Amino acid sequence: MLYKPTTGFLYLPQSPKPIFKGANEIHFDYYFSARYFEESIVLDVTTKIFSEYDHVFTRISSHRIKRGEVKTCVKECLLTHFLRMGVSRKRANFLLKNFSLSFRKLEVQKELREV
Repeated sequence: MLYKPTTGFLYLPQSPKPIFKGANEIHFDYYFSARYFEESIVLDVTTKIFSEYDHVFTRISSHRIKRGEVKTCVKECLLTHFLRMGVSRKRANFLLKNFSLSFRKLEVQKELREV
């Protein structure tokens, strides 16, 4: 994993077993917010995975990244969430094949000075 979380991961609900193993229909969504500092960004990413049985699994994480790495960080967050929930790497890569970052899902806070 390239982007380590600054505070760990929060999973809602907590699910220790890979419940999406073999699931036919999987959908996902994400949201992110960015706090810009002089040379870096603190990126908060929320990923949601929806199963064919109307279950929703959410993962929240926070990452300190360089400018220009927002898309790859969000994509990696989705990929690791898929893998943790039991989606095969091949299927996860297929689901993210045409991934493009939607900036309408972005909440930006004004530039802050690093302390």
